[in-house]
Amino acid sequence: MSNEQEMKSPLHAKYKIINDKKIIDDLNKLPLYVAPNETEETYDKDILSGKGHDLKKSSEEVGQLRPIEVAVWFDDPNKDSDRSTDRIHLRIINGRHRYKFVPEWRREYYDFSEFVKQKINPVEEYYYAKGHFDMQKKASKSERAVWAKDMCEMFMREGTPPHECCKKLVEKCKQQGISNENSIREVCSAEFKDKEMMSRKMGKTFESKGKDTVEVKKMKKVAGEKFVDMQSMKLKLETENTQYQKEIIGLQEDNKKVQSVSEDLQQQLRLVANIGQELVCKCGHKSKLTVDASSGKVLVKKA
Repeated sequence: MSNEQEMKSPLHAKYKIINDKKIIDDLNKLPLYVAPNETEETYDKDILSGKGHDLKKSSEEVGQLRPIEVAVWFDDPNKDSDRSTDRIHLRIINGRHRYKFVPEWRREYYDFSEFVKQKINPVEEYYYAKGHFDMQKKASKSERAVWAKDMCEMFMREGTPPHECCKKLVEKCKQQGISNENSIREVCSAEFKDKEMMSRKMGKTFESKGKDTVEVKKMKKVAGEKFVDMQSMKLKLETENTQYQKEIIGLQEDNKKVQSVSEDLQQQLRLVANIGQELVCKCGHKSKLTVDASSGKVLVKKA
């Protein structure tokens, strides 16, 4: 088997690779996207510290055998965002470490635009593509947890209740052939898990050791259910707090407008107060200046 065949990406079987030289040249001039939640703790610590594989030296000595695999979606509504976890345009599918150490590392682009025509969410499809690598390679638990959290939050935005998201993720990954149920459940946060199943699992863990009485098992089950409820409440409160913050900003803007109108009215009142006075001409006649409230005209009357 040739080196080219050995290094062929598994993405080739499902995802459309971009071969147009002009498009590739244009894309090569642009920086790749790494989402803000993909922090340094999601990277391989050995590679970051220099104890592991030296990617820069490998690039110079051996060459860039495997390209950085990149998702492309030209109509991505978030393509100009530098904070969105839903942006997939120019987002790395596989090869973050190579990009971090050698930004000029060669790339391979995959077009996710076709999924829209098939009525498939390109964002969801991106996570499946990334999941094939994150769940099967030597990925840190933090890296896999970020992937699972992004997926569960996407399901929530589509209407799935929080406690059903992990179950849905497991089912979807089984269909895609990504890892096994335990590996996925391990990195799902508590708020995304079914509380009844969590309680059952907590009970089994201690039952198998034969150490807990029936009463202790009941207490642990109740504690597990309360913990899940608290996590769900926390997520709900965080969402409500975000909405309240937006409303506060709106009220502050309205208050500024009211203050501006009030200042204008006060200025007009000051003008009226200054005008309402007597005027004495050289001939000795006195006239009174007043302002007609309905027309705004200045009226001159003999005193």
